[in-house]
Amino acid sequence: MKRVTNVKLPSMLTPAHISRFGCELHALGEADEFEFDFGPRRWFPPFSMVLLAMHLRRFRDRHNGANCFVSNFDNHGYAAHMGFFKTFGLDHGNAPGEAPGSSTYVPIQVVRRRELAEQAWQKYSEMGFAIEEKAAALSSILTNRTSGVLQDTLTYSIREILRNVFEHSEAEEVFICAQHWPSRHEVEVGIVDAGRGIRAGLAENPNFQFQAHRESLHAALMPGVSGNIFAGRGDETWGNSGYGLYMTNRICRAGGSFFICSGDAGLWLEGKRKVDVPCDLQGTAVRLFLKTSQLSDLKDRLSGFHKDGIRAAKEIAGANTSYASAASQMLSRDFQ
Repeated sequence: MKRVTNVKLPSMLTPAHISRFGCELHALGEADEFEFDFGPRRWFPPFSMVLLAMHLRRFRDRHNGANCFVSNFDNHGYAAHMGFFKTFGLDHGNAPGEAPGSSTYVPIQVVRRRELAEQAWQKYSEMGFAIEEKAAALSSILTNRTSGVLQDTLTYSIREILRNVFEHSEAEEVFICAQHWPSRHEVEVGIVDAGRGIRAGLAENPNFQFQAHRESLHAALMPGVSGNIFAGRGDETWGNSGYGLYMTNRICRAGGSFFICSGDAGLWLEGKRKVDVPCDLQGTAVRLFLKTSQLSDLKDRLSGFHKDGIRAAKEIAGANTSYASAASQMLSRDFQ
């Protein structure tokens, strides 16, 4: 007799619900068949969509001997247009990167290390500059502008997350999806990779060897913490000083929220609130959420974030206190 397991997607598609669903999904036992019920029509937020796709993709790879079926997938035209279904292997809708996007959204795209390296080689430049160009291009799509505080904020934040992926995760590709709601004054960006995760990335530096994913996650958001033992000591333009995640989460918390998960740990940050969220993710996922109406005074607050970071780093054993990375210092250039 066939062993059949029915899996219903969570009724709510918030980051926390998708993260918990991932835990439940990967705890399922073996079966001959799995049926995934996508339920009634509803809207899939950008981050939740790409995180869910990565969970389903991992599940498919781990249960490649079982038959997997999907029901009610045709209820979700928006997700199909954005490339959600083909991201995890269902032949329905657009492929990642196929939909052209618009001035308000970026469908699921795959950013590949190989392509960035090739772009850099063609221009006789560092791969970091190719990442910079990619981040600026994505930001311009969302804002329909090439300058301004929102475009600069998104460019900086996306750039720093992508840099961390390609410098520390050993992932060859990263998935990104985003949307801008001008009438609501909100922007959401989701970035997910299937690399080795934050704990393993930090472990390259003997100062930051952690047993628990939660401990490494909290440490990674502190200033000057990097898996690169030589962070901030050289003159290379794209040397990682360990301030990217710190500054990005401060920017989001000042005007929105920040969510990050890796391994079995997730962390939601909003203002002064910190909430631990259960997780089971191979790699790292980051959600940037900004309320654009609260960005007007951001330029004036950035120097305060910077000074706070320098002070805090001095209290962390092994942290880089120089803030020497020229790439991180581009922050001041971005918000001129």
